[in-house]
Amino acid sequence: MEISKELDKIEAEIAKQEAEKRQIFQPDGRWDNETGSFIPDVSESAKDTGPLSLRGPREQKDFRSMFGDLTKDGWKSFSDFFAAAQSGKYHPNLRAINEGTGSEGGFAVPTEYGNTIHTLALEQELVLPRCFVQPMASNEMKVPGTVIGDHSSNLLGGFRAFWEGEADSLTESAPKFRQIDLVTKKLTGLLKYSSEWSEDSPNAEKNLSNLCGAGLAWYRDKAFLKGSGVGQPMGILNAPCTITAGQETGQPSGTILYENLVQMFSKMHPACMKNAVWVAHQSTIPQLLTLYQSVGVGGSTVPVMTESDGSFKILTRPVIFTEKTEALGTKGDIMLCDFSQYIVGLRSGLRFETSTGPGFSTDEIYARLISRVDGMPLWDEPLGLESGGKVSPFVVLESR
Repeated sequence: MEISKELDKIEAEIAKQEAEKRQIFQPDGRWDNETGSFIPDVSESAKDTGPLSLRGPREQKDFRSMFGDLTKDGWKSFSDFFAAAQSGKYHPNLRAINEGTGSEGGFAVPTEYGNTIHTLALEQELVLPRCFVQPMASNEMKVPGTVIGDHSSNLLGGFRAFWEGEADSLTESAPKFRQIDLVTKKLTGLLKYSSEWSEDSPNAEKNLSNLCGAGLAWYRDKAFLKGSGVGQPMGILNAPCTITAGQETGQPSGTILYENLVQMFSKMHPACMKNAVWVAHQSTIPQLLTLYQSVGVGGSTVPVMTESDGSFKILTRPVIFTEKTEALGTKGDIMLCDFSQYIVGLRSGLRFETSTGPGFSTDEIYARLISRVDGMPLWDEPLGLESGGKVSPFVVLESR
């Protein structure tokens, strides 16, 4: 009887953990009238979202839910597809990329396996799970937005309110709206491998999927964090709304001071603080781990970055280490970001295609991965405070 009770407890705990995993990306988001931007609301339960609808920072973002049902186009497995594509023989399920034979144009891998690659990438990405994602059925899409403005003269997008007396005429104001244009940019990868490797390796297709998923995650994250906006997404580091915190007087080069972090935190919009995370380059770890703050006269020191169960925090906000930002001492080596104020446009039809044409004489196979995506902050500029100064959902530390 006792064993049965223990088993029931274990099963209940497993069910609870699985439920929590399913909710990681699902709570809804809302439009915040104060900032003119989206704010995730983790208190709301998950909702069913149809294909091509906007996904909140914590909503599900696999290809199937964003773009509808996917099929394997008649294939039982990824291995079956590869075997047919590499055999050089006719197969009714093969779809040529271009007109003509498969050896000339190549074959498009079934969309189900494109979904697999996207899922592998999503599990490793830093930005995409935390931002808004707009599935796109075409190359371009317009998303409504507002001008952030300045609270010293108006609020959301030029909104103004006035205290009026009885029977006085109301004073009007004209809110200013804008459009956020998402135009997909093409991210590509071309791989070459021998037919012997694909035939003899027991997990060839799995290894290839893992490689493509990891590569896709790395390059998309890098663009969302520091892309130029020209031929690639507008990264946070180069966005017009991002605030740069200056170094302290007399600060040694290549250092991070507690005062730097406090200054950055003070420039984060208050509504964004609860969602913000620190994104720091790997090379900042020695500095941050040895950074201490004195406590009173003659008191002891406390670490600025705290650790609990393998996770780090600075000023109550989580710290994520990555190589995708800038190195220590360079602008952007440490960033404070609320990714719920970033939007990604993701085009349907992640393409993963193979061809034996270019490598026919050497018995090699080419595979190409093509992802069409765009990204940019939802804010067009920092927000001016009524009392002076500016705040933003994105703050970076300048070069030192």
